[in-house]
Amino acid sequence: MTRTPLSSGSLAQWVAMVATMLVWPSQVVAQTTATSPRVAPTRLEQPMRVDGLLDEPAWQRIEPVTDLRQYEPLNGEPATERTEFRIAYDDEFLYFGIRAFDSDPDAIVARQFERDSFIDADDSISIAIDSLNDNRTALAFQTNVLGTKLDLQMSEAGSFNLSWDTIWYTKANVDELGYTIEIAIPWFSLRFKPADELTMGLNLERIIRRKNEKVNWPYLSRDYGFSTVSQYADMVGIRGAKRGVNLEAKPYGLAGHGQILNETSNELDAGLDVKWGLTSDVTADLTFNSDFAQVESDDLRINLSRFGLFFPEKRDFFLERADLFRFGLAREVEVFFSRRIGLRDGQAVPILAGARAYGQPGNTNFGLMTLRTRDIGELSGEQFSVARVQQNILGRSAIGGIYTRRSGDPTREDTTTGGDAQFLFGTNILVRGSFAHSGRPGVESGNWFSSVSASQRRDLYDWSVQYVDVGDRFAPGMGFVRRSDQRRITTNMHYKPRPGGDSVRQLTFGLRYDRVENQRGVLESESVRPGFLILFQSEDQGTLLYRDAFERVPQGFAIAPGVVVAPGDYDNNQVTVDFVSNPARRWSVGATFVGGGFFGGTIKSATLNLGLRPLPRINLRSENQYDVVDVPGGSFKSLITRLAASYYFSPELTTRAVVQYSTLYDELVLNFRTRWIYTPGSEAWLVYDEGRILGGPLSTLHDRALVLKAVHNLRF
Repeated sequence: MTRTPLSSGSLAQWVAMVATMLVWPSQVVAQTTATSPRVAPTRLEQPMRVDGLLDEPAWQRIEPVTDLRQYEPLNGEPATERTEFRIAYDDEFLYFGIRAFDSDPDAIVARQFERDSFIDADDSISIAIDSLNDNRTALAFQTNVLGTKLDLQMSEAGSFNLSWDTIWYTKANVDELGYTIEIAIPWFSLRFKPADELTMGLNLERIIRRKNEKVNWPYLSRDYGFSTVSQYADMVGIRGAKRGVNLEAKPYGLAGHGQILNETSNELDAGLDVKWGLTSDVTADLTFNSDFAQVESDDLRINLSRFGLFFPEKRDFFLERADLFRFGLAREVEVFFSRRIGLRDGQAVPILAGARAYGQPGNTNFGLMTLRTRDIGELSGEQFSVARVQQNILGRSAIGGIYTRRSGDPTREDTTTGGDAQFLFGTNILVRGSFAHSGRPGVESGNWFSSVSASQRRDLYDWSVQYVDVGDRFAPGMGFVRRSDQRRITTNMHYKPRPGGDSVRQLTFGLRYDRVENQRGVLESESVRPGFLILFQSEDQGTLLYRDAFERVPQGFAIAPGVVVAPGDYDNNQVTVDFVSNPARRWSVGATFVGGGFFGGTIKSATLNLGLRPLPRINLRSENQYDVVDVPGGSFKSLITRLAASYYFSPELTTRAVVQYSTLYDELVLNFRTRWIYTPGSEAWLVYDEGRILGGPLSTLHDRALVLKAVHNLRF
């Protein structure tokens, strides 16, 4: 295969193709309904008792929403089981009363107990509320007949924040007709602008799991999804709703014992987090003597590339409203990456205090954050600050900017600034662009990043085109850059017909092309990946991919102890076969095999994930990855095994134990945690974590920690 640099002429052809793709779909855009469906909640004089029974006379006087239509499997057809949603409110709460009729109540699926896990594998009810009525963002609440809760923030542009937690109440009851659920959401848990009469967007969803059926109100075509806020119905006529002062204080106490190698330590600590709703749409967070203890270990992984691995943030303070601070390309080039704060070269650095403010006054979204770390040993304390702003324009579009500053240590000092824009129009056509510049002492060139992309997602087809330019010295002090010194163009196209019939729901034929040059115009990698996916009516799915790839390695790198990939040009042709079963079953399986060329040699990689729920309150999972690599610089075999067992006393009291083992590094990691949500917004954790390096008759303890932590929510 002849490999040539991407010339300016060929780049112009790509730009022309992008413009053509943008114009063509815009001519076949489906228009949204001129008038959205409406529902007017009933105002109550007395508060509703949330017990899941719907036996209050007030519920019977409310006209229900009943016209739910199938999203899957027969889009637009009436639901096979009747559902009634009744909506009411008073000065403090927004109420939902749901009667879900079921012709076979014994077949209702209810296995998910854990807070903030997707409940789609169960029979479930979901409610999405565009409380700002901006046709862009929504808050979603999902529950099942066990009373398990999931709440999240989402936007039509595709961002999700699963880590957002708020206070709300739900109870359920199963009877001979099906089940009933009552939900009460305090007004202080919703964001809205005060007005004499409020209108909010609303989407209602029910999943009938044994039938793999999903139904919605209002009706959604498959070109849209649950997060397509602009397609929501209108919830109108809400009078007298008030959020109140919305002041929360969350003191915490922590007791722990730790050991790293032969050094032990005991810890007894306390701190305070304060959340203050400055206005109905602006919130401030303050933290003193911050505790950023993780409650679970990072997954053991093996890196078979020459670029860094991305480990996601798991610390609570940074997770809430994390979507506001996102800038760049997720897991590739992120200008703000919160794991840079409080962690330095793998060592935890205590944080003295910090503050955040965020919200959406009018059409402006903003987020501000500043934190100070302590001096530790010879490491001086540092100041981390970030400012993010986005201005809503043109209906569903936005422009914005970011500023980050890291100071206190001259060797890591940096200021990064950037701007971005996203334009969402038509039927899911999204155009994005961003640029950023990092400023470090002594660095005057190669410290930029820019990207531009266009995409569209529809049920029959989707496509995307992206161009990324990263300078060879772009290294934001608070960011993550997986690969610098690159100019990359990526295209994706998928055709997704639905053949009909009882067995196959949808087929996907896809093609992806990637090409990467360095800043000197030298081709570094190129790949073409055709693929095929089949989705069955059972919601099992299988995938077949072929990858024809070229990789130039300018400098050798190690992929395992004593195994080095030498500099050179490599053609790597690989085949991937994948199967994933429907996770709603009592047992589930996911299996992947990758085989073919690998840096002048071969690779065989197999992944097997197994899930089993032998009893409703027990969840067992096994994840295994086995790699056999043979390259000119050496060979190795690696097995990473992860075993997890969870027992659920209730949705409020859960336990989980995880054992991880890597044969390549002879490393064993143990983690046990118990979480008790003793009242909404307040919880206690008991966490035990241990890491060992095995080998010989005795293993070597690397680190160990036992932590008991309690957080109590005080609302004023």
